Amino acid sequence: MAQRRKGRMAELPFASLMRSRKPGKARQRGDAPSAAPVAGPQPDLFAAPLPGIAHALTYLDTVAIGLTRVDVRHLRAGEGADAYLYHVTTQADLETIQARGTIVFSPRAPLVLTERPGVPPWLANMMEIMESDDPAGHIADMPVVLRVKRFVIDELLEHDPDRTRRYGVSFFLLTGIARSE
Repeated sequence: MAQRRKGRMAELPFASLMRSRKPGKARQRGDAPSAAPVAGPQPDLFAAPLPGIAHALTYLDTVAIGLTRVDVRHLRAGEGADAYLYHVTTQADLETIQARGTIVFSPRAPLVLTERPGVPPWLANMMEIMESDDPAGHIADMPVVLRVKRFVIDELLEHDPDRTRRYGVSFFLLTGIARSE
């Protein structure tokens, strides 16, 4: 063990080297610290999009995209696709959409859309799912058909292979992520 001197505390092994330096001799070379050149204000790093991350929309304004309700009686079987995409929903969901003024969607909960020939099979499927009780008590569950011009949202669509295979008509998912072609 190291001997201790009386009246002094034990020192660290490098403490004597630290004490031997004099404060004035720390910079003998006369080198001043180089100042960083001022190039103007720093750009906002959060304003620019991140590389490799696609911007995703989460809602669309119903007036801006021209979302309108379609009378089901005017849809006929056997008609071909037109310039619109259609969405079948319930009366309660339509009232929610009208109250908000927006359609809300995300990549995890996309909005399903189809071409005109896909509306009758989609309606038939919804009617099978609905309860067969008194229809007057289920007005909120009644199906409603909405349409939007295809060119307005075409870049935000992805093909839905499962529903396309099931119904034999093209179905799409509105995910909000712009395609990069």
